[in-house]
Amino acid sequence: MKRRSGLRALPAAVLAFAAAAWPGLKAEAAPAAARTAAERIEPQGMLPLLAAMAIGIAVSVIAVLAFLQMTSRGKSTKEDESKPTDSDLFASNQAGFGVVSDDREGDAAPDYTIPLRSLGDGPDRMERPEPAVAAAGEPRLVGVSGQFAGASYSLADRPLAIGRDGHQCELVYPDGHAEVSRKHCTVSYDPSRGIFSLVDHGSSNGTYLRDGTRLTAGDRLELRPGDRFSLPGGEQWFEVDV
Repeated sequence: MKRRSGLRALPAAVLAFAAAAWPGLKAEAAPAAARTAAERIEPQGMLPLLAAMAIGIAVSVIAVLAFLQMTSRGKSTKEDESKPTDSDLFASNQAGFGVVSDDREGDAAPDYTIPLRSLGDGPDRMERPEPAVAAAGEPRLVGVSGQFAGASYSLADRPLAIGRDGHQCELVYPDGHAEVSRKHCTVSYDPSRGIFSLVDHGSSNGTYLRDGTRLTAGDRLELRPGDRFSLPGGEQWFEVDV
């Protein structure tokens, strides 16, 4: 009977011991749990700090690049201002002529490159062939007055361009004729129709008919035998004839 009482008392003693030890176990487990929570929270708390540092570095890099770009742009602007402009060179070349002309028609080179007369007659000079003298009965372009007065050039084989650039024209004016563009106008003949054609290539000072009408740049005007036209200034007259 006593043995059974002792066995019954054993679970009660174990429970009493566990109850007495439970506060200590709970106290020891609490710091461990706190450390675990802190370890979970600490990496998460570092993320905003790292993000702020990355943003600060990016802003600093952008500011440095912007400063370098502004410095380089300012230096380039100063160098450009110190160089003579195209208009300055153009004006200096035209000062001796007393006429300001703008010959930027088509894809022709600007007038301030190299004057044609300075190229000389060396082997590098690649100008168009001289226009052929017109034979009797051929369609022709006749110089009535001015630079080509009395000359008669054939239009049977090819058109004739008039201007100051020997690379683009067959009838070439000296550089002193600033009123004439580099490629001023072109005269051609259509044998199938028996009609002459005149085209102004956007010249600065225009091409004119006998009645004073100025040709529209790029338009092709038909001429009949005996019709005349002039370059600016009223001195350079031409006539088409057969």
